[in-house]
Amino acid sequence: MGTGFLAALATLAGPIAARVLMALGMSVVTIGGVTVALSSVKGSIIGNLGGAPYAALQLAGLMGCWEGLGLIFGAMTFTVSFWSLTQATSILGKA
Repeated sequence: MGTGFLAALATLAGPIAARVLMALGMSVVTIGGVTVALSSVKGSIIGNLGGAPYAALQLAGLMGCWEGLGLIFGAMTFTVSFWSLTQATSILGKA
């Protein structure tokens, strides 16, 4: 009985491992792409702010624009991470 159970467990482990690896791969690719895209957008914003007068940048800092940008980028990152997680669990849950 023990060898039959181990054989059945071994036959089930292959497809489950394949699904887990596929889901993890999709998540890594998605998060990597979002990281590159958000870095590009942040670089564009910082590059465009370089031409602004110093007093305007100080005023924007006092108004909390930098924290607002941090919240927006954090929300984008969370949304993509959450979407990736739900897609991974839907792949793992398929029969």
